Amino acid sequence: MSRMFQVVGLMVALAVSGSAADMVSIKMCADKDYDASKRECASGKALEGTGIVIAPEGKAMNVLTGIKTGKAEDIYHVWVFGGKASNPQVSVYDSTTKTMRTADQADLEWLKERKIEGARVIVKLSVMPAANYRTRSQKTLDLKAAGPWKVQVYDSANLMPIGEISFTVTPKDTGITEE
Repeated sequence: MSRMFQVVGLMVALAVSGSAADMVSIKMCADKDYDASKRECASGKALEGTGIVIAPEGKAMNVLTGIKTGKAEDIYHVWVFGGKASNPQVSVYDSTTKTMRTADQADLEWLKERKIEGARVIVKLSVMPAANYRTRSQKTLDLKAAGPWKVQVYDSANLMPIGEISFTVTPKDTGITEE
C-alpha cells in the first residue's frame, strides 16, 4: 500500500514540475544595443554571467529572457535594488495592458511571500507554450540608481526565482567594465 502512495506521489511531483516554466537564457543590453526586429541584443553587445558593471548615463537597460513552458502563463521580471534608497516605491508594469501603476497590497503580499526585499519594479509578461519564448523588460537607470541590482525571474507557480541576473550601476569615471 505504501508503495502505491510513493508511486502516486512521484507522479504528482512530476506533473507539478512539468507545468512550471524553465529559464533557457538571461542576458542584458543597453537600449541602444537592442535590435527590435530580431528581439535580441545586437551581435557582441549582450552582457551575461557575473561581474557585470554598467555606467547608466540615464539610458534604459533591457533584460531578455528565454522561457521554456508547456502552457500559456505569466512570467515576472522583478527589478531589485540592493542599496539604500529613501522612500522606495514599487511599481508594477503589465505588458498585456501596457499600464504602469503603484503596487497595491496584493502585489506587496506577492513580494513578501517570495521574500523579495528591495523590489523597485515588477514587470508582468505573458508567455505562450514554446521551447524558447523570448521576453524583455527594461528600466532606465541613472546615477541615483548607483549600487547593486538584480533582476529575478519568476513563473506563476514557484516561490523561488527560475533565473536571475545581477549587475552593478556605477559612475562612468571609475574605469570598471564588464569582466
